Amino acid sequence: MTIVAKENGNVAAMLEECQARFKTVDRPIPEPGPNEIVVRNHAIAANPVDWKIQDYGFAIKNYPTVLGSDCCGIVVAVGESVTKFKVRDRVTCFAGVIYNNDINHGAFQSYTILRDIATTKIPDSMSFEEGSIFPMAMATSLISFMVNLGLPKPSGSITAQESGLLIWGASSSVGTSALQLAKNLGFKVFATASPAHHKTLKSLGAFEVFDYHDSAVVERIVAAAKSTGTPITLGFDAVGEGKSYKQAAYVLGASGGRGGKLVLVLPPPEDFAPDGIEISQTGAFKAFTEHADLGKWFFNDYLEKSLADGSILSAPQVEVVPGGIQTAQTALDKLKAGVSGKKLVITIDCYRH
Repeated sequence: MTIVAKENGNVAAMLEECQARFKTVDRPIPEPGPNEIVVRNHAIAANPVDWKIQDYGFAIKNYPTVLGSDCCGIVVAVGESVTKFKVRDRVTCFAGVIYNNDINHGAFQSYTILRDIATTKIPDSMSFEEGSIFPMAMATSLISFMVNLGLPKPSGSITAQESGLLIWGASSSVGTSALQLAKNLGFKVFATASPAHHKTLKSLGAFEVFDYHDSAVVERIVAAAKSTGTPITLGFDAVGEGKSYKQAAYVLGASGGRGGKLVLVLPPPEDFAPDGIEISQTGAFKAFTEHADLGKWFFNDYLEKSLADGSILSAPQVEVVPGGIQTAQTALDKLKAGVSGKKLVITIDCYRH
């Protein structure tokens, strides 16, 4: 194991029991095992699943714990068998507490243990805040496209696809990640979002963008697909609430006919079975469990290269919640209240290179 001096201790936003509020505590600085690294976090992004786990008490079996999946910082310790990373590397990482229930693998603390396969080097030109928003969103998009939809890995060159791909709710971090990955796979992306985010989505590569508040949005998407000669056969619902999944399924059926595939971020109602459309649910953690080889390729290779060459950009816009680990609860409360087209991030002694 290679290790460097650590500073300031390990401050954590502790969830002491199921459905409790965070409590700021001091914890021991963890040591990595084989195929693990320790990262000194400088930016930690909040995800909707964080406040939902806190409120509803699912996923986590062991308490006390530390939540959080997205962290970005500097490698301070490297365990045995780790060859891809070294001390002082700048990295963004998917913290594994959501699937392994290990408190040391939660993001909302100063130091987190990460698996090497769930880690990506970020370019020097990218801030820690910008880098922190990728892991959960990209892992979700990866599983949705490569596993649920059965798409091939993106190659070095983009091959135009004949069919279109629908992303419902494209302005979130999951939506913008899915949009950019779909673009790199050669799809014409039909995206929905609030009008305030349409310009950003077009700049990220969306083919057509629609207002999902429009009562005629479904008909407009189907008409646009027809007028451009682009049947929409694949879809990804990044919202998972309200009637989004029904609207997305209707678009696929009306535009692409039978045989379409729709991926959801949340489980659909048991009685939701649209005729001729295959429905499935995604899961980011699968990139590091049953599809670990795929996750390793994506995080250790593809994502690193894509961030370096600019084919994947940091989006949506970051909004920093000031105050460090002590404001983790504030960030989750704000996220629960509703955030549009932004990613909430807390910083710890954060600086830019």
